[in-house]
Amino acid sequence: MKSLLIDTSNQMLSIAINEDKILLAEINTNVKVNHSETLMVYLDDLFKTARVKKKDIDRIIVARGPGSYTGVRIGATVAKVLATTLDIPLYSVSSLFSMYASARHLIHEGPVYPIIDARRGTVFASGYDNHEEILQPVHIKFSEIASETSIFIGNRTDKIASSIPNFKHIQTRISEVEAYDTYIREENVHGFVPEYLRLSEAELNWNQQSKK
Repeated sequence: MKSLLIDTSNQMLSIAINEDKILLAEINTNVKVNHSETLMVYLDDLFKTARVKKKDIDRIIVARGPGSYTGVRIGATVAKVLATTLDIPLYSVSSLFSMYASARHLIHEGPVYPIIDARRGTVFASGYDNHEEILQPVHIKFSEIASETSIFIGNRTDKIASSIPNFKHIQTRISEVEAYDTYIREENVHGFVPEYLRLSEAELNWNQQSKK
């Protein structure tokens, strides 16, 4: 079975093609650029590198968020269009778990918290210990999960990372998530909605204005 995997949920873009859970090809970047400018180009390069045609793909796995609103939407939209066009199943995985799976070879024991800077002292976070989920994906103040005994992983370029001593930089590699079937869920292609975990800035402003 061939899987196309897509994660554009934050600055670290990651796409891959696996066959029977074994990597055929992947492209991973950590560049501050709108993924709408690069995703389709990278996908074309990915298929050429893997020597696979789109019609050969059996399923798509996309990171459902949380993360950048624009980034999450781009990945979700492309995944839904491809799944519909190719008439294949669509699956999703938390972008935070995608980060954790990418770091599994670097972490040996103890709680690990993938985090994405959500600004104003808040983060998107989840927690895992020995591959078991101890904190479901949540939007939370970092001070509520800060700990000297836990490891935090994410993108070192996030502003909040500089204030966390026990922080490890990882490059998201969504190709790794197929090692954990229980964290991948099948979606209804037409009903699939990304997991934002909070309102957008525009929605917050609109709500505040409507209360006046």
